[in-house]
Amino acid sequence: MEFGVFYQLPCAVDQTPAARIQDTIAQCQLADELGFDSAWLAELHFNPRFSVMSAPLMIAAAVAQTTKRIRIGTAVSLLPLHQPVRLAEDVATLDVLSNGRAIFGVGRGSMPSHYEGYGIDQEEGRARFIEGLEFVLGSWEKDGFTYTGKYYQAKEISVTPKPVQQPHPPVYVAANSADTFGIVGSLGHNILVAPTIVTTEGALAGLASYRAELAENGYDTAKLKVNVNVPTHVAADEKTARAGFEKTIDNYLGTLRDIGAARGASRGSSRADSLTSESVMEEFAAVGTPDQVAAKLERFKEMYEPQEFMCWFNIGGMLPHAEVESSMRLFAKEVMPRFQ
Repeated sequence: MEFGVFYQLPCAVDQTPAARIQDTIAQCQLADELGFDSAWLAELHFNPRFSVMSAPLMIAAAVAQTTKRIRIGTAVSLLPLHQPVRLAEDVATLDVLSNGRAIFGVGRGSMPSHYEGYGIDQEEGRARFIEGLEFVLGSWEKDGFTYTGKYYQAKEISVTPKPVQQPHPPVYVAANSADTFGIVGSLGHNILVAPTIVTTEGALAGLASYRAELAENGYDTAKLKVNVNVPTHVAADEKTARAGFEKTIDNYLGTLRDIGAARGASRGSSRADSLTSESVMEEFAAVGTPDQVAAKLERFKEMYEPQEFMCWFNIGGMLPHAEVESSMRLFAKEVMPRFQ
């Protein structure tokens, strides 16, 4: 089993973007030292309380220069919002800077405010996503690349630099709606799953669809990975762990509810109406002592049959940096070895 750390980077009114970003870079450095396999950075826009991670590849470049072995991915780059030539160049440059440690995580996103802010019709999101992914991968694999799509075109371009990893960095696609799971399987890519967003039932049904499409299209499932996002908080005693998690999850859910009450609601924000800190801890998170967290992850392992867990150590951004680091250290020392 592989383990990663995930960052969405919410920023409360008494925090600053600079401090939140520096904490994230420091925690990625710590994750590298502790033996975590990957660090994942989200892309979100226009709402600092929800995230100040509008440019994850910039932060990824900083992480690349201050770490040695951890792989660095986006979870996710919102493909329909990007000009694909620029994105291909930026991710390839990250792969060069990190000496072949980049992961290309992509999705189409669901927040109307993102599409509106970028002046893109959200109804075009799926088609732009598929074209954009074809474009980026094709431009990495071939010099003199030509592409003729509805939204993107290129004539004999040669993206430089090329990625260190050949033919390209690993591709992961986020599946946050029922139909997306099958699409990812038909394309033959690794998959990112967040049961907190899609529900337990949605994740199980979606993964069945994903695996069926992989098999139907002749892909080698042994070479592809399922990565499950798990909100995580570990402490020496259960009471301390639950109190810390409650503080940070309540901020996350409250932000989602505020988004849902305003223009720009999405699947995630509307879903928050049915969740509480207790329900998240019970069904979707791994919170408690090392023994409790390990037992919960074992349960998730049996349910979802993943190859990777993406640990979300500060889901609402409200835990102090020192408390997050303490949780990460305890997790690496007493939980990770049980799965390796």
